[in-house]
Amino acid sequence: MIDFVTGVSALAYFMMIAAATKQHFNSEKYPWGMHLISILSLIGVSFFMYTAFVLTLSHPLVVLLLIAAAFVLFLWAARHSSQRQLGLAFAEDFKTNGIITTGPWRFVRHPFYVSYVTFWFACALGTLHVVSIIVFGALLFIYVYSALREEAWLSGGDHGTTYLTYQRSTGFFLPTRVLRKVS
Repeated sequence: MIDFVTGVSALAYFMMIAAATKQHFNSEKYPWGMHLISILSLIGVSFFMYTAFVLTLSHPLVVLLLIAAAFVLFLWAARHSSQRQLGLAFAEDFKTNGIITTGPWRFVRHPFYVSYVTFWFACALGTLHVVSIIVFGALLFIYVYSALREEAWLSGGDHGTTYLTYQRSTGFFLPTRVLRKVS
């Protein structure tokens, strides 16, 4: 039963991010990098669905909790960015109308990417199969690369000074403010 619930949760998350790609992020055309992300994502989610609905997931409760965390983070980020213009990953016409520093952006500079990475890590953990692990590793690399491209664009753009100040005080993918308080 938990495999089924986890599979449905993963499918719901996947459908949510697919819809958000079209509705929440702006781009004149669908960039080459997004085509690659789409192909890898379809492979990854198909393999995960097969494992969840036909085979047996590894660590299903942990996987379900990770997917729930990815869901919450994505929705939190979407809520705090709904009034902003956000560019689609790898877009040549990358645009923004300001730097977001509220909600999850108080803790990490790339909450959408952290949400995606958490989801794909959950999928790899759930299947423990080489295909899922390769998809996770490839998407992690792509998301980090895309985030670095965006940061270079933001630091050299209209909001560069603001972004550089924000960048020094906020973690890339990990919440450095929280980590500093713990250590």
